[in-house]
Amino acid sequence: MNELISVIIPIYNMQEYLECCIKSVLAQTYRNLQIILVNDGSTDNSAVICQKFAENDSRIEVINKENGGLSDARNAGIEKAKGIYLSFVDSDDFVHERFIEIMYNYIKQDSADMCICGFTFVDENNLKYPEMTLGMPSSFPDFAGLASGAHSPKTVMKTITATPLVVAWNKLYCRELFYSIRFPDGRIHEDEFILHHLIDACDFVSVTSEQLYYYLQRDSSIMGARFAVRRLDVLDAYDERMRFYLGNKTYELIKCTCLGYIRRYVEACCKLPADNPENVSRLKECRRVFLSYRAVAFKYGGFSMGVRYLLAAVIPKGYHAASGFVHSFKIGGRNQ
Repeated sequence: MNELISVIIPIYNMQEYLECCIKSVLAQTYRNLQIILVNDGSTDNSAVICQKFAENDSRIEVINKENGGLSDARNAGIEKAKGIYLSFVDSDDFVHERFIEIMYNYIKQDSADMCICGFTFVDENNLKYPEMTLGMPSSFPDFAGLASGAHSPKTVMKTITATPLVVAWNKLYCRELFYSIRFPDGRIHEDEFILHHLIDACDFVSVTSEQLYYYLQRDSSIMGARFAVRRLDVLDAYDERMRFYLGNKTYELIKCTCLGYIRRYVEACCKLPADNPENVSRLKECRRVFLSYRAVAFKYGGFSMGVRYLLAAVIPKGYHAASGFVHSFKIGGRNQ
């Protein structure tokens, strides 16, 4: 355990949660860390908290910068990182004390360039750093399709629509993966724009279902708030991913991408308020792009996928209602 690992924590107005986050990283059993606290122009007491911790642990480096958003903060941390490997921890979350150690061991054991771990949700009533337990099954059934161990990039990308795979924070990366890749500025769902690029650049990806990351669900977060027009960024991410797979001629990944694209598009059509011209105009443009892949869905996803794709494009709310009925029917059948 002598290789330096950089842990990047982007911070904006998180004074209520920040100490718990930093303490969980300081408690890591893997000790050779560079802990980069990126204060992204916070207007609360976050900067003071960062400085206090930096004064007591030489592994901590603080970057104070003007507010530029989550992508910009992460990118600033990447530029500062000196480790052979790096990881991201959001400042309102926390991690198991063996978060780094276990993923590092998997990477070394499997000769991998990335490791992905399981995670669990924590609500705002359970903010105290709890006693952690390893080996629990993942919160997401999709993860069960990837057994613990090494996988090829294509195998991982077939399940990339599952939450554990499209977020930046439950992973340990070889820093070289970020040589020419950065998070897109000014976007939300920023992870979804680059994860397929990062995975594609790996020789092998390690997976462990051990729940090593603790994700705080907050009603006031971007993802917890009312569906806003900015959330349509995820559709742009799917457009980029489709173009990437088509350009690389990895056609076998188109079908699973179509499934995720359909789900996100239908969700947007059902949840985005149609009460102002900006929302209507932006969704109309997203629909135009979504429709442009209908022939691709038929060609590489098969007839059934093509029909689903076309129905989602033409009658998204009807598609959503029908999908909900089928899902309820399946659950009801299993319970009988």
